[in-house]
Amino acid sequence: MSPLSLLSRLSRRGRGRPARTVARVRELFVPAQSAGSAGSSVSRPRSSKRPAPRTLPRTLPRSLPRSLPHRRRPSRSAAVTRPGRWLRDVHVGAAGRRVFDVYVPAVRRRGRMPVVVLLHGCLQTADEFAHASRFPQVADRNGVLLVVPHQEPCHQARRCWRWYEAAHQQRDAGEPGILAGIVAQVLDERERWRADPARVYAAGISAGGAMALILAAAYPDVFAAVGVHSAPPYRAATRLTEALGAMAGRGSAPRPAAGERMAPVVCLQGTEDTVVRPANGDQVVEQWLAHRAAADHGATRTVRSRRVRGRSSDGTRYTVRRWYAARGRVSLEYWSVQGLGHAWSGGQPGGSFADPRGPRAATVMWQFFRRHRLAARPRRASAVREALTA
Repeated sequence: MSPLSLLSRLSRRGRGRPARTVARVRELFVPAQSAGSAGSSVSRPRSSKRPAPRTLPRTLPRSLPRSLPHRRRPSRSAAVTRPGRWLRDVHVGAAGRRVFDVYVPAVRRRGRMPVVVLLHGCLQTADEFAHASRFPQVADRNGVLLVVPHQEPCHQARRCWRWYEAAHQQRDAGEPGILAGIVAQVLDERERWRADPARVYAAGISAGGAMALILAAAYPDVFAAVGVHSAPPYRAATRLTEALGAMAGRGSAPRPAAGERMAPVVCLQGTEDTVVRPANGDQVVEQWLAHRAAADHGATRTVRSRRVRGRSSDGTRYTVRRWYAARGRVSLEYWSVQGLGHAWSGGQPGGSFADPRGPRAATVMWQFFRRHRLAARPRRASAVREALTA
């Protein structure tokens, strides 16, 4: 039915429909007449093109995009790259007092977090070493809690950990006792983080690496593994006058006593290091193997794997030797980096005592650490404190 027929039918029926309804129908369906032909029954010819709706423009303004941008889902890596937060704390114990920083990663995994204690070298601050080592990036990717103690000039003029003094090479005494007390305090925390007492590690460079090795020998029941970068062996010097000779590779570490053991060690050493000579890396390996034999009274056989040579992404050559214990687990690992001086391998560009070339030491150490945990896991974190104070 045409619009005109509909309109005439509504007029004839006259069933009381409001006049405004009829007017609305006329407005919608009857074509408008021109001003010069008012009252004429001839309407304007229809255009062959369909008119565009009045509510939308024919073309989009230039300020608007032709198409809406695609909204991408946030990737998992985007959440991982968010930095964590640094918290400062202080430890006061029988062995002494130290300020330390704790890095809490942005992304936390379920359960308790592993702990890595970072020990800086001489002429280096705790903040500088943490940044140069790239360990915060490793912590963010793997949910690791970092603990960075401060060695200030009031403790040693050059900020060195006193690895070369006999008073700081024993359990529950000197700087090793302070560091163990810091670990116990971190493990006892319940509100800001929750740490795993079975996965506590230590890593350091130069004087910090030597102190990490002392922790491996003095506290093998607290530290599941340690990382040593460019450092002399344990007890290679027992007084200040012997320190330079030990760093030059002329130190003589005593043989371990029967039953004396050392935590698993990953060692990195540069072939062009003129501060801590490359011979120290070989001596650290020999010392660890001697402790292994002393701990097991020669019963357990440690097999050395074949030597592996590789090259990092920037072309730096390196050699890796690994020693395996029971069940094929790596207990000792030694990386010799070609052309590396006295610097952290694969560190942050421009960082303190860091070389961006070569394998990334932080990644190498964490890959080693994650394979190790204490065999007898304490039921609670305070058990570690009880073991330290026993």
